[in-house]
Amino acid sequence: MSLFVLRLTRRHVIVSLATASLSVLLLTMTGCQKSDAQAADNKAAANGAKPGAAAPPPPIVKVSLPIVKELSESREYTGHLEPVEAVEVRARIRGVLEKIHFEEGAEVEKGALLYEIDPSEYQAVVEEKASEIGRLEHQEKLAESEAQRSTELFEKTATSREAWESKQTALQVAKSELKKANASLRQAEINLGYTKIYAPISGRVGRRLVTQGNLVGHSEPTVLTTIVKMDPIYVHFEIPERDLLRFAQVSEEQKEKWSLMDAPFAIGLESEKGFPHPGVINFRDNRVESDTGTVLLRGTLPNPNRYLVPGLFARIRIPVGVPTSRILIPQTALAAEQRGRYVLVVGEGNKVEQRLITIDRNVEEKGYMAVSEGIQPTDRIIVSGLQRARPGIPVTPEMVPAPGTTAPAVKPPVTTTAK
Repeated sequence: MSLFVLRLTRRHVIVSLATASLSVLLLTMTGCQKSDAQAADNKAAANGAKPGAAAPPPPIVKVSLPIVKELSESREYTGHLEPVEAVEVRARIRGVLEKIHFEEGAEVEKGALLYEIDPSEYQAVVEEKASEIGRLEHQEKLAESEAQRSTELFEKTATSREAWESKQTALQVAKSELKKANASLRQAEINLGYTKIYAPISGRVGRRLVTQGNLVGHSEPTVLTTIVKMDPIYVHFEIPERDLLRFAQVSEEQKEKWSLMDAPFAIGLESEKGFPHPGVINFRDNRVESDTGTVLLRGTLPNPNRYLVPGLFARIRIPVGVPTSRILIPQTALAAEQRGRYVLVVGEGNKVEQRLITIDRNVEEKGYMAVSEGIQPTDRIIVSGLQRARPGIPVTPEMVPAPGTTAPAVKPPVTTTAK
């Protein structure tokens, strides 16, 4: 009986040990499976997928190629419009303003009659001077006759030398008096002419500063109105000395093609978009103002419709040099971080790459930014789906035309999707 119990106990122990070993083995396998599953879940979560789900396909992003275009760098300033010619119309003599012959704000031609001052006083002076000349002409003829007769007598020794000299002197005095009277008549006629005031230039006349019936020119020449020439028109503006030096550098590099003098430019008014009014630079001041570090420039613009008015504020843009090839990228593709501006591009194996770029702020194109460093014409730039694209992950690119165009600027390179 004891032997039977001992054999039963040994068998029980062996079965228990086998059962325990099997349990340990099952637990180990279960732990490994859980570790593998946890690693897979962590990887899926890193890719934006739910744990336990199958790996998603690469996200779809839209890409386009940069645009290569001939553009110039440019500078922008502010200034004011000024007339090419401007005059003050004044009364040059004293008198009562009798007539006004223009409408305020109208265009007048050079030589047009504007005002009339009462001429009666000056007409009387002219007539008085004319009659004085008539009297002096008779005196001159009488003195000339007496001088001739005295000469004949003196040659015959029938009169004294003193008498002859007296007659010759009287003739010279009569001639001088006549010449003086003629000069006085001319001055009287000039003053009479000042009673009619004409436009000295062609242009737009201003408001009437003196009305009809007032005494003008009493103590000084009275300003009656103003006239400004409307076409062409000037714009004056100042540029900093660093831009002046840049212009000089470009002018030296492009001697045969571009110079600041005669360089084209354009302006826009405060209420206008862009710069719709073209012109040409024709003047630069001869010194830089040391107080402000600026120099004065002037440009001329045609103004046939009289839309540009002297005194208006103007925005000025000057293209610097001749256009050169520039790489342009859409503004919507730009992003920024602490290191600066960057774009996301699809590189080798359709993996996303981050590219730091340098923007040329002096070159402008609507909806685009000019890039001087960091991008090549064949780079595929992500323009849509930026939220799904992160550096290093694979994506599925879809080529689309650049904004504002109908086809890619450059044929994209052939790449394969990363496995």
